[in-house]
Amino acid sequence: MSRTITSPFHLESVGQGTPPVVLIHGFGANGRFWRKWIPRLSSDHEVHTLDLMGFGRSATPPGGDYSPMAQARHLVEYLRRFGNHPPVVIGHSLGAGIAVAATLRLMDEGGAWTPGGLVLISGAIYPQKLPPFLGLAQLPLVGELFLLGRPPRFAFRWGLQTIVHDRASLDRDLVDTYRDPLRSLRRRRAILRAARQVSTREGAQLAHRLPEIRIPSLVIWGEEDRVIPPEVAHRLHGDLPESELVLLPKVGHLPPEEAAEASLAPVLEFLARRKGARRVAGGRGIGGDARQGASGPELPRPGTKPGSQGSDTRDLSGPEAPEGGPLPS
Repeated sequence: MSRTITSPFHLESVGQGTPPVVLIHGFGANGRFWRKWIPRLSSDHEVHTLDLMGFGRSATPPGGDYSPMAQARHLVEYLRRFGNHPPVVIGHSLGAGIAVAATLRLMDEGGAWTPGGLVLISGAIYPQKLPPFLGLAQLPLVGELFLLGRPPRFAFRWGLQTIVHDRASLDRDLVDTYRDPLRSLRRRRAILRAARQVSTREGAQLAHRLPEIRIPSLVIWGEEDRVIPPEVAHRLHGDLPESELVLLPKVGHLPPEEAAEASLAPVLEFLARRKGARRVAGGRGIGGDARQGASGPELPRPGTKPGSQGSDTRDLSGPEAPEGGPLPS
């Protein structure tokens, strides 16, 4: 199965299998960000990759609301389309914050369409100082320089070098993932507008409600993340009651790019424990425990003993950690 839909997100779907997966990129990126994950994910799961409004190949309405909360409202509408098998929503950076905001909105509506799980990677969820590229875009006149033309490849490469740990991971494909959509002035205008609609106040609104999210969650972070430091990962892990934490050594802000195999491995494990999960008839939540399939005993999470409760933390440093590199075909 493969299909493409645009309105207001650009959406591409491929693969079969449960639970379905929804992938949400971060600021400035697009669905190509997940290109190293999709072949393996789609071999066992129905995978839906979206470009947020204004990014990639999605809609760019003049004067549009590209704020994270508006993106979350559009995501809510999309998540309502899923049937009996609740999707696992995977978000990176700003995409993680959008996934959390959409989940809380669905809970406020009664929980009938709440995701079956969350995977939050390097998540921009709490109030924080804006990264330099967002801060500069919000300055009068400075941001308008972005409209003059598509920045040269070396400028993108330099910017990306500040957020990854291993510069060797910056291949041409990664740079072009961020740069290619900016050929269009309309696209550049939309992204500048989106940058100026990012507000730290929205993070504060999300943060105090995180303990309400009682669905299985996986938090993945690079130990060398300079955009959102790993201390935030520990805080998020503590605030989410049903969460696991995986820390990736020698990885910066872009785990799916810098260490595709190492970052995907815990996600596949997390998804395997959700396989066959269904919504409760009539609406609220998922049939059985969120960590249980359609039948059979509950599976313990990695690092916990059978029957134990609470959260789990794993640090993938040491000799047994999976190494980064190309995914198996």
